[in-house]
Order: sequence, then C-alpha cells, then structure tokens
Amino acid sequence: MIGIGIKAHLKPLHRAMIAMGAEQVPFAMSLALNELAQGVAEIEEQGIARTFDTPTPFTRKAIRTVRATKTRPIATVAIKDIQAEYLAPYVLGGSRSLGKKRGMLAPRKVGLNQYGNLPKSKLASLKAKPTTYIGPIKTKSGRVISGVWQRPAKGKRSQSGRTSGAQPKRKLQLLIQFEDTTPVPKRLPFEQLARTYIQRHAGPAFDAAIRRALATARR
Repeated sequence: MIGIGIKAHLKPLHRAMIAMGAEQVPFAMSLALNELAQGVAEIEEQGIARTFDTPTPFTRKAIRTVRATKTRPIATVAIKDIQAEYLAPYVLGGSRSLGKKRGMLAPRKVGLNQYGNLPKSKLASLKAKPTTYIGPIKTKSGRVISGVWQRPAKGKRSQSGRTSGAQPKRKLQLLIQFEDTTPVPKRLPFEQLARTYIQRHAGPAFDAAIRRALATARR
C-alpha cells in the first residue's frame, strides 16, 4: 500500500478544550482530519490525471481513504493495492511493473483502445489465430526480435484453383513487440502533493471543526 496518514495535532485545540469541554475534542479532531483527507484524495486524483495522458477510470479511481473516528484520530489516504502494483514505480521510482508478464507489450501494428492501451483481450485473440506467430524472429541484420507476428497472406487463387499472377513477396509483420521493462518516464509526487495540501489547509480545517464542535456542544 502507498499512503500517508494524517494525524491530529492537538496544539490548535488546546484553547478550545476549555471552552467546549474535553468530550468535544475527539469530535473536532475527526471532523478536521476527515476534511483534510477528502481534500488530499481529490488533489491526488488530479495528480494522477496530470501524470498520465489518458488514464483509465480504474487508474483515476486509485485513491482510497480511511476516515478518522473519535477513538482513532488518524485519517489515511492511500493508493488501492491493485493499482499500487503498477503505480508504485511512478511514486517511488524505478522501472515499470511487469506484473505477471514476462516482458512489456509494445504495440506496433495493432489497434489500441481509447486510452492508448492494448485491449486486454487482444493478445489472447491473436494467439488463437492461425495466421499469427508468437516468438523470436532473427532479422537480416542479425537482430532478434520477440513478439507477435502476422504471417504473410497466401496468394489469391482463381476460380480454376490456380494461383493468380505473380504475387509480391510479403514479409512477417510485427504486431506486438516484447520488450524489457524500462524506467518510468514520469513521476507522481504523491507525498509532496499531500504534504503541501495539509500545510496549506490544516489551520482552516481545524478552525472550522472547532467552530462546529462548539456550535453542537451541549449547553
């Protein structure tokens, strides 16, 4: 899990404790912390949208929060575990996650979805076709390229069953190339975004929480 915990700082509440009674302090703390957590979650979602050109809805909704309570004055903002598997390098640095794949799938001559990604079912559908070959190919230059290849189409036959005129020789076409993982090209400043937001909004959040606690305190 990638996350940051927002803990209560009691100093802003010291003077208010006398005015509203100690029983209202945990209520005020939880109010302030949850307000800050909601703001941090929103700013992190905006950070994801800026970091990735066209993030999928699944990636955009990667942030989760655990709310503070009166007995547990800590609110947590984190990246969900599944999304954290591939977002971690963008936060912590390093190479792109391969997950369960042996290599990165780099599309070459194949359609992408609206988010610029290879559709999940595309590789499986290509594997099922007899016109594709999956594996390494040694080029004329001696370079070995592994991937998904489209076999050249056979010459068209006439109604008599004979192959029509000379057909130009066609080559294997690389559809998807298998590559080694590479360092992430961008960084998601998860902790920096959170800390900057908290520094700017902690004071107002606690002030508003104190006022609300005072307004709802039993007389």
